[in-house]
Amino acid sequence: MKVVIAAWHLKDFNVGLARYCRGLIEAIGRVDHQNRYEILMPEAAYRFPEHPNLRYRVIRFPVFKRRFWEQVAPLLVGSYDLLHFPYDSGIAWKRGKFVVTVHDVKPLIFGELRRRWNLNSMVEQALVGDKWARIDHILTDSECSKRDLIGRLNVPSDCVTVAYPGVELERFCPSQGDGSNQPSRPYVLCLAGADPTKNVETLIEAFAGLPRSLRGSYDLILAGDFRRRRDLRELAARLGLEKQVVFTGVVNDQRLIELYQQATLFVFPSRYEGFGLPVLEAMACGCPVLSSNASSLPEVAGDAAILLDPMDVEGFTREMVRVLSDSDLRRDLREQGLARAAQFSWDRTARETIAVYRALLQ
Repeated sequence: MKVVIAAWHLKDFNVGLARYCRGLIEAIGRVDHQNRYEILMPEAAYRFPEHPNLRYRVIRFPVFKRRFWEQVAPLLVGSYDLLHFPYDSGIAWKRGKFVVTVHDVKPLIFGELRRRWNLNSMVEQALVGDKWARIDHILTDSECSKRDLIGRLNVPSDCVTVAYPGVELERFCPSQGDGSNQPSRPYVLCLAGADPTKNVETLIEAFAGLPRSLRGSYDLILAGDFRRRRDLRELAARLGLEKQVVFTGVVNDQRLIELYQQATLFVFPSRYEGFGLPVLEAMACGCPVLSSNASSLPEVAGDAAILLDPMDVEGFTREMVRVLSDSDLRRDLREQGLARAAQFSWDRTARETIAVYRALLQ
């Protein structure tokens, strides 16, 4: 069996799609020594471990032409049995079975996220047309996403398989240091970005509602790309938090792991997630988690986090007070989170993905 995986998102190291591609491909190399894989990459931005049955091919092209080249590139590798796009896109021509991973259907649920027409989208529409027409099977990250695919796109249930992503426990783990490298001020952490469904305004308002004595002892660190969200900075200033709400910008993995390890509490108020990998990463690093109970997040967190309605500002304030004031509760959440994170492995993701490949080719 020859499988082609189009890993165009690998260079976006801080984006969930890149984490998924990297985790899946590395795990396939560990668990499958029989089948042949051709990995298409936009540049040699990440060095994978060498495996005799995995071949990495760099195909460089301008970012703004990706929609065109993602159609052409698979034709350059000769014959194959199966093509896997580990992201949501269609294909114009195929030489074998075609699998996509749909991580969520958020744009179908939230109108403000629906794709605006631009050159890329027009090229895709012209080449592909109905992108669902040539898909043989869909992988997705959660039962929630599977339900949404079936309910909103009328996809047959037997055409969708859930394969939970994993977390790299060798990297995302509690600090092994002696505790001397502590931040100058304790902080509450959130990893998000410009997407309005991340619901960061709820967290800022909830943080502002903390008792003055508690609020004065903590910073709120918001990690991610918020350049298009001036409104969040304005909200923090309006609430008198401009010195306590810290926007770090995009951080690399090493810095992100340090932020998880040193945070007193990780808060994730998202209104919708196809999976919610930051929740698992925080747990794996030993950080207590307070999360929204929306969409897939209860699947991810299980009983190892405190879960709330994402729009319950007072509830987030109340639970932050409880966690920040109770070291025993933080210890319990830490232990439960570590156990929960250990249940999600990329090796399992790879085995379940390979099982889909094999079933299609039988």
